[in-house]
Amino acid sequence: MGWRPQAGFSHSVTSHDQLERLNAGGGIAVSFATQGRDVHLAFQGSQSETLSVWETHSQTGFVTSPMMMAELVTIRFVEGGAMVRINHNGADVIVSPAQALLTSFDVMRREQATPGFSAISATVSRSAVVDACRALFGADTTMLPQFETVVDLNTAGLRAVRSTVTALRHHLAASAGAIDLMLPLLQEVLLYQLAGSWPMIGASPSLSIPNATARAVRQAVDYIEAHLRERIAIRDLAQAAGISVRALQIAFKQQLGCTPINYMIARRLDRVHAQLRLSESETIRQVAASWGFVHMSDFAKRYRERFGHLPSNRQADG
Repeated sequence: MGWRPQAGFSHSVTSHDQLERLNAGGGIAVSFATQGRDVHLAFQGSQSETLSVWETHSQTGFVTSPMMMAELVTIRFVEGGAMVRINHNGADVIVSPAQALLTSFDVMRREQATPGFSAISATVSRSAVVDACRALFGADTTMLPQFETVVDLNTAGLRAVRSTVTALRHHLAASAGAIDLMLPLLQEVLLYQLAGSWPMIGASPSLSIPNATARAVRQAVDYIEAHLRERIAIRDLAQAAGISVRALQIAFKQQLGCTPINYMIARRLDRVHAQLRLSESETIRQVAASWGFVHMSDFAKRYRERFGHLPSNRQADG
């Protein structure tokens, strides 16, 4: 059985027989091999046609080789041990803790992880990254920019990419088929963060940012209010306002003091807050889910930050 989308997977491998069964039927895009007699490999995550996020831990190390051709971009944040990636052109790339790797899946020949390796990783489609670059830079291109392969996590932008990958991992694990309005927003944010923050080889495209009027922001806000229970893409929001994605982000910061996503989240929290005050019969989880919040610990944290108390303390607003 080859690669397949999986809402959730979890594998803990401690024997060669288990490793063979994983390679035969795990539905993963790579095959695994050991580097010695002992075997320890654990990884868990989710994968779809457009997004995969997973965490990996191995006490013994391992070697992987691709089992398929795919137009995917891999992002990997190494937390322990190290990984050597060997590409088809013979280039060896070493990624150590506090570093991150970004590369196309189709250039990989194999990867070798050392004992004590741990990482959180994600894959997104190449076309989605290209589309995000086009939306930010306004460039009419069908080519993936030449990103640096290995970077140190020494900028706020790269740390933000790492934080979004972690948030996606948690949301994917908590969604379990529920309507999570945060999930598509986080995926879109990851693409824009990647395009805008990851260092490129040579000169980066210049950002063309036209003046954004207060009228455009009002149009975006009206669109949000009219579609608050639906999935809202930042690109659709920018289109409704008649400006670019980058101009929209800057206009919201200048005029409202927040990002479009934070504004949407705040307005959905306001609706939850109002509904909790009016309805004693519905549970907090039911009300939160009706406005697209399915990751309850994240929801509770955001709710407390906005209203000064947990959603369970309904009487605080009485």
